[in-house]
Amino acid sequence: MSNPFVLAVGDIPTGLSEPVDAQGASPVPWGGNMLGVAEGAPVEVHGTLANLGEAIMATVQVSGEATGTCSRCLQDLSTTLEYSISDVFGLTPDFITADDSADDEAEEELDEPLLVHDNAIDITQLVINEAGLNAPFSPVCTDFGTECREDTPSPDGISEEADDEDKPDPRWAGLEKFKNL
Repeated sequence: MSNPFVLAVGDIPTGLSEPVDAQGASPVPWGGNMLGVAEGAPVEVHGTLANLGEAIMATVQVSGEATGTCSRCLQDLSTTLEYSISDVFGLTPDFITADDSADDEAEEELDEPLLVHDNAIDITQLVINEAGLNAPFSPVCTDFGTECREDTPSPDGISEEADDEDKPDPRWAGLEKFKNL
């Protein structure tokens, strides 16, 4: 079984681009804890790979069937997560050179550039990063066009009865004597 996140780039002539279409099982889970694509779930990668001479530019759309749970009513959710990935992979470790005025943080990022290995690029970490930044943290049914179950409990400490809201909290009863000072 091939990894759909490892894309072959060895046959792309310099200065040209080629389409990429890959399908397969996700090699890793990606997304959030409440909604994400499971390891082994079907994923698709579509886009282009361009040979820039010293580097390969990958511009792809990655999609996968995500499952999870509504954070409000705990009902099962199912949707497609889709993210755009666009990055450059160098053919050699020194394909990016920094000028002398670069600050330390920029230099640290340049220490480990993305590289082509064995005539292929691996976008797995880029997919994990993009999904981690953009997957819904607390998904709810209404985000996906459905309604939460009717038996959804009220959040703790919030009363649905107006009478309860007018009564002072019994934990503050000892402060009542200071009310008119």
